[in-house]
Amino acid sequence: MFHRESATFGVEIKKARNVRATLRRFWDYFSAYRWALIGSFVMVILSTLMQVAIPVLTGQAVDCFLTSVAPESASMQNCWYTTPPIDAGPQELIAGLAGLALLIVALYVGSAAFSGIQFFLMVVAGQKSLRDMRRDIFQNIHRLHLGFFSRTEAGDVMSRLTNDTDTISQILGFGLVSVVQGILLIVFIVIAMFSSSIPYALVSLAMLPLMFWATNWFSTQARKAFRIARKEIGSVNANLQENIAAVREVQAFSREDENIEQFRQTSAATRDANVRAQAFTSALAPSLEALGYTSLALVAGVGGYFVISGQPFLGTTISLG
Repeated sequence: MFHRESATFGVEIKKARNVRATLRRFWDYFSAYRWALIGSFVMVILSTLMQVAIPVLTGQAVDCFLTSVAPESASMQNCWYTTPPIDAGPQELIAGLAGLALLIVALYVGSAAFSGIQFFLMVVAGQKSLRDMRRDIFQNIHRLHLGFFSRTEAGDVMSRLTNDTDTISQILGFGLVSVVQGILLIVFIVIAMFSSSIPYALVSLAMLPLMFWATNWFSTQARKAFRIARKEIGSVNANLQENIAAVREVQAFSREDENIEQFRQTSAATRDANVRAQAFTSALAPSLEALGYTSLALVAGVGGYFVISGQPFLGTTISLG
């Protein structure tokens, strides 16, 4: 009853006319808490550097203390952190390995601590900014003329006050930090890989185009699905508000069954839209993980082939045959 899908749907699909101006308005809210943003960014850099250093030091432990190879071998030439003596005994090797293990554990603990601090600072800045944003929106609603409410359904206004701010909260609380940390992690890892071995870095990055394609495809599909879900949520809110406000008219015209069935269909559409959106979102991480394992298998296969065949490593003149 009184259900106007076009009005609800039309509002939900609108985009910002000026993205730069919109971001500038967001920054006006965040500028009061820039200290938390700066602290979070510093924590992201430190945590990412520690995550990159951990596998490098793990390789040092394997090459320098857990393998018995000649001093001129490729493994021993990789010992830049510490080089054990040629005649080092088991006790010396164990002592050196224990010191390196303690350093790796300290990096794990430090990375976890910095990650916790960065999320805490980002959540503090985000929630305080959202508090100011909700306050301004609420004040602006009370200043609007009556004509606005005659053209706009209350369900749309409720959706703006709840769903939109919840989405912004999720982005600021987790999404933004994860994206920045992921970008920095990729950059630091690529630099470390190319500084270690350019040929093997290129082999390990062979799956990168597929990862970009998968990320772009899943993101595009998820974005479309979430837009549909947002439309359906607005439709549910509008339907619910209209039926509650007009419950006397519904009962007077004996439309209870029709309105209940209409709400059931609207609710089912919202459920299906959210399931579809979550399906695309959930499928991204396993797909990228599978491609990552494929890249790892490719590197291990290429390196294992050269080791077993006794041929020189890619880009080197050293072999373990």
